[in-house]
Amino acid sequence: MDLPDFDEARDPDLLSKKLWAQVPKLIRKDVEQHVAAKLPADLLAKLRDLHARGIPISYDDAFFHFGGGMAVRNLCREQLTDGELENYGFCCNWDDCYIGVLAAIAVESPTRRS
Repeated sequence: MDLPDFDEARDPDLLSKKLWAQVPKLIRKDVEQHVAAKLPADLLAKLRDLHARGIPISYDDAFFHFGGGMAVRNLCREQLTDGELENYGFCCNWDDCYIGVLAAIAVESPTRRS
């Protein structure tokens, strides 16, 4: 049995990122573009700042599960329902992978936003 490396930084967003990465690229891009287009500019800037500083998205109140995270999940559902995610065999629901959507948006160049 391998013991965890306690010296290595733990990324609380990693599971969500991994689940989101399992979704086919065309679907991911559709959802990511929709969410990025609907997020206010100040939240997009905050998201990119968190990424640049290496701070987990889930640590920020603006994207917390019961705060702004609820709005983000609803934006995701406008493109793909929880049932569709489950039927396709992806994440169980948006609660599990909305942080992965935000992480993908955070690394995207602002000039590529449509």
